[in-house]
Amino acid sequence: MAVHSLETSADRPLRGLAFMLFASASFTTMNATAALLARRGIPWEMAAFARAFLGLFVALSVARARGVSLGVRDRRVMWTRSIAGSTSMVLTFYALTHMPLADATALLNTTPLWIAALAWFVLGERPGRAVLAALAIAIIGVFFVEQPGFTRGELAGLVALGAGAASAVAMVSLRRLGDEPPEAIVVHFSSVASVVTATALVSRVARGAPVQVPSNAIDWLCLASVGITATVGQLALTRAYALDRAARVGAAGWAQVVLALVVDGALRATWPSRSALGGIALLLSAGVLLVASAQRDQRVNAAAERASREGST
Repeated sequence: MAVHSLETSADRPLRGLAFMLFASASFTTMNATAALLARRGIPWEMAAFARAFLGLFVALSVARARGVSLGVRDRRVMWTRSIAGSTSMVLTFYALTHMPLADATALLNTTPLWIAALAWFVLGERPGRAVLAALAIAIIGVFFVEQPGFTRGELAGLVALGAGAASAVAMVSLRRLGDEPPEAIVVHFSSVASVVTATALVSRVARGAPVQVPSNAIDWLCLASVGITATVGQLALTRAYALDRAARVGAAGWAQVVLALVVDGALRATWPSRSALGGIALLLSAGVLLVASAQRDQRVNAAAERASREGST
């Protein structure tokens, strides 16, 4: 299926970045809630299933309210997106629970690098110099913020890299699904993810591993929050990749690192270290480069639209 043309609307690049920032905020909220569930003893398989199943319910509700058709035109790409996304979800939860958080976060945030490479070879979207510079600056910033040690968890480290690569496949597929309704994409993905995570949860029970069932209102509210915020983030994410180039949108996702640091600092009442502040500065600099790149493309698109209108008259 053909990708949306970037010239159909002059403000598409900036709108794509805005949707990606909103998605990052939603996923940061989801991660913070999932971390709270882990501290309360709820297994990651249950949190992952709640994310997928409640996401399916929310996406279906949104689609019904908007009267959106859930029919899928490009089934092959849709299945690629859903399977890759579900794989990334499971691998991410595994990595976060089997290695230091800083190490896992640094490796999981290699996704934009995978996206830039895949988008170039699969979509023919060659990243410009500004995007490449932003990617380089951002990954250095991530390492300054997270300060990973990589002292243990070799297998988990490979799993985290695999999660980043699988996520990139899912994101590039989203770019190729630009003509599909976001609700249809999220419903399909959530359906597949529900089956995958339910299988993981059943497998945990079959192994005899402990499974703590939510026993109070806080646990249930947290599970609901995981599902709702993840679905809102998925809808915004899907829209972002339909609006702009995959490499630029993916790089903007590094805003989640800064947001996560802010949330963690607020919850723990701690101030970021000098290294973390330096990393934030680098990430913000990368963001400025991405916005400047988007604005430049916006001006080019606007000029092309004016020329097209003048030519047609």
